[in-house]
Amino acid sequence: MTALQVTVVTTDEAQAAIAAGVTMMFAASNAEGLPAPLPAGELRAILSLAGERAEVVAAAGGLSADELADLAATGVPALVLPVPVGNAGAALLSRIGRSLAPSVKLIAAFSPEAGPDFDLMPVAAIAGFSGVWLSGSETPDGLTKAVKLADIARFIASARRSKLTVGLSGGLRVVDVGTLLPLRPDHLGFRAAVSEDEDPAKPLDPARIRAVAAAFAIHAAHVTPEA
Repeated sequence: MTALQVTVVTTDEAQAAIAAGVTMMFAASNAEGLPAPLPAGELRAILSLAGERAEVVAAAGGLSADELADLAATGVPALVLPVPVGNAGAALLSRIGRSLAPSVKLIAAFSPEAGPDFDLMPVAAIAGFSGVWLSGSETPDGLTKAVKLADIARFIASARRSKLTVGLSGGLRVVDVGTLLPLRPDHLGFRAAVSEDEDPAKPLDPARIRAVAAAFAIHAAHVTPEA
């Protein structure tokens, strides 16, 4: 079953998301429309607040090896790292996997603007990563406009063959739920659509979160169960 994931920046937002029924959160700041790591102290506070009520994963892009280790030491269940395409991506997956996979779950986030690199799926799995995301920017030209639906479906199928969990995010709106839910990703991630005035830089809006959750409930009833 596909989960609703919401990006949170502060403990206040985490509390609002949990109160609105969210059970999966992405702890990340919003730097120029792209997720960026939160300070370790803020992440610890969000983890403490969430407890067993919600699963929390954290943005971890652009950090040094020591900074990554500090973030992993917060006890966050999983770190999400942006991965470039091609040989640079393969090298990053191998390096980070060797150093961190034994201590924390790792998720590789691919940018739709660069195009999904399907060849890196098995590399991620071999390196010890547990999941992959196709994660665009929080703009009106997000995931569903940057990548064809057929390529999103291919991304999900490739992840499944490598036994990786798979998430989709980046500028998603309520109308995207009905389009993407039948593809059965493990989660759909939202920020702009659940923020005040649909501005990802503004605080979360509980009413918008509930509207997206209602769309999940409506469309999930029409998704054909897997064989």
